Amino acid sequence: MEEPMNDYPCFTTEPPLHMMLRRRREELNLRQADVAESLNVTPEAVTLWEGGHRRMELSKIPRLARTLQIDPKELCIKALQEYHPAFFQTLFGPRAATPASISPAA
Repeated sequence: MEEPMNDYPCFTTEPPLHMMLRRRREELNLRQADVAESLNVTPEAVTLWEGGHRRMELSKIPRLARTLQIDPKELCIKALQEYHPAFFQTLFGPRAATPASISPAA
C-alpha cells in the first residue's frame, strides 16, 4: 500500500487538503461515487485523493468546488499551497501568514 503524500510543504496548521475535501463531502452527505460522477472520474480516484495517495489535476478544481459548494478560488489557493509551493510563492509571495481557508461558498 502506498504511503500518503506528506512530503509536500504546507503553509498552514489546518488539516491537509485531502482531509478537508473528505470532511466537506461528508458534511454534504455525498458519496465518493457522487463526487466522481460530477468530475468524470472513477470513485477509486476520489478515494485516492481523499486518502492523500494521489493529487487531483488542477483542472478539476472548478467542478469540485461546485460539487462541494466551496469557494473555487480558496480551493485553488489551498491546492497550490500544498501541491505546487514554488508556483504558489511566485504568484502570491509570502502569503503564508494568511492561510487559505476552505469554507462553503456564499
